[in-house]
Amino acid sequence: MLSAISLAIATAASSLPAAATTFTNYSDLWVTQGEAGWGLNISQQADILFGTFFVYGNGNQPTWYSGTFTYQATLANGVVVYGGNLYQTTGPSIDTPFNPALVGYSQVGLATLEFGDDSHAQLRYNVNATVVVKQITRLTFASQSLAGTYIGGTTDFTFDCKDPLRNNLVTTDAGQFAISEEAGKLVLRLPSCTYTGLYTQQGQIGHVDGTYQCLSGAVGTVAFVGMQDAKGGIVGNYTGKDNFCSFRGNIGGVRLK
Repeated sequence: MLSAISLAIATAASSLPAAATTFTNYSDLWVTQGEAGWGLNISQQADILFGTFFVYGNGNQPTWYSGTFTYQATLANGVVVYGGNLYQTTGPSIDTPFNPALVGYSQVGLATLEFGDDSHAQLRYNVNATVVVKQITRLTFASQSLAGTYIGGTTDFTFDCKDPLRNNLVTTDAGQFAISEEAGKLVLRLPSCTYTGLYTQQGQIGHVDGTYQCLSGAVGTVAFVGMQDAKGGIVGNYTGKDNFCSFRGNIGGVRLK
């Protein structure tokens, strides 16, 4: 089975409140496929999202709105909900000296973001009496390369086991590992297990759907999400299952080369 960064991370995550257990970073440019010319920029710090909307208002004129969105709830189906007030801002022209006295804010409505997973959400907002509902995804315009050699690993814990006594077992697979691109697939070779799957770029993060096999003889399916080539290393999460249990965990490592 799988494993990861450190047992400490897995232990800490299990004790965090609902808002933090996901630790998904939604920072990205979000759009609706097939609708060019508008979008939502999200910048995230901790579990607070700041969003700027570039849309078109009356007379098809470009209009900007912004808002700070806080964590609301994680629903039973796993959907993560954020929400907050939506504001329109006015200020001095770019061709004049900046005058803070000309800056003004007015609340025009509310906005809600319901994230079905790391890369898909339903956006609902209103500007006065106008209500907008959109399905949005991260905009992808470049693909990152995760290929390299790392020192780190995986950590996961089991759940929904056929034998309840096997629930909450923690597995780690630490040491040097490599990620390569082979025959159109991403291959992750950890000390004890190898994972192979199709890689999809989703904005600034990557997704891998695949299978794994371990030296112990364990085999099953796995999905890596939120894979990101962070400064000097790699981070991500995964879920999977074999014939006995499901499991979820984290992967992380410092890049060696």
